[in-house]
Amino acid sequence: MNTKDRKIQIASFDDTSVIGINSSLPDYKLAWSINNKLSIDLVRYDDLEFEGVGFSFFYYNAGENYNVYNLVSLVRKDKVLYSFNPHLDYLFLIQNHLTAERRLHLIQSIRAVEGIGHAFLLEKDKTLRQVLETIGDCEQRMIDKKKKLNSLNEVRRLAREAMR
Repeated sequence: MNTKDRKIQIASFDDTSVIGINSSLPDYKLAWSINNKLSIDLVRYDDLEFEGVGFSFFYYNAGENYNVYNLVSLVRKDKVLYSFNPHLDYLFLIQNHLTAERRLHLIQSIRAVEGIGHAFLLEKDKTLRQVLETIGDCEQRMIDKKKKLNSLNEVRRLAREAMR
């Protein structure tokens, strides 16, 4: 391959909104509260692994042409995935287009959850893009693992049918 043909692929996060959340709620309780407020179904998946530490990772895909939601903890015991100022405990990511009205509704709904100190939209700077890349890698591994498991289950199902 000619070196002129090589291109660096940089993920675009232009269509991702990120809400920073400060809360003393445990991850499962925050996810449950957000599910209730927003009528979504965040489900916990494998932890996001970073430097040998697992940070909780919740995922919900509203379906084709709709939004994908992630809730990621930034703090695990005495370890911090990324530091923000002011202090944040969680990131809530919404992928795909949001109108300004919908974004405002989401932020206001999250702020209404008892146990949340503050929640606000984050600007996408260099640090946040690094965080989004890390989260995107985790999400892709989770999707690949799910596809592999679904394929394995399909093979098992076909084998059981063949044995009948």
